[in-house]
Amino acid sequence: MSGSISAEDLAASKDVRIIDIRKAPDERHIPGSEKMNGDDLERSSELPFASDERVVLYCGSGNSCSRIAGTLRERGFDVVALEGGYKAWKEAGLPTVLRGI
Repeated sequence: MSGSISAEDLAASKDVRIIDIRKAPDERHIPGSEKMNGDDLERSSELPFASDERVVLYCGSGNSCSRIAGTLRERGFDVVALEGGYKAWKEAGLPTVLRGI
């Protein structure tokens, strides 16, 4: 994976782990995503995924997830950011689900 992925390419992706790192998420999220603290991911020496696992991070607009994904790539993880974040996903008209569903 390169450093980022478009909303459309993510929607078509298989076998990728999607992580929501928004600090103040609304009640909706990208289907199949899981909520994690981005700052914890960036600082932790032990991560909840393997270095060869394909991971996409998303935040609200793409800024925080780009920075954190870059840090994790430098540490050897296969992590990219969703270009434009959750905002781009919604603007592309892609599905969202209520949290907890």
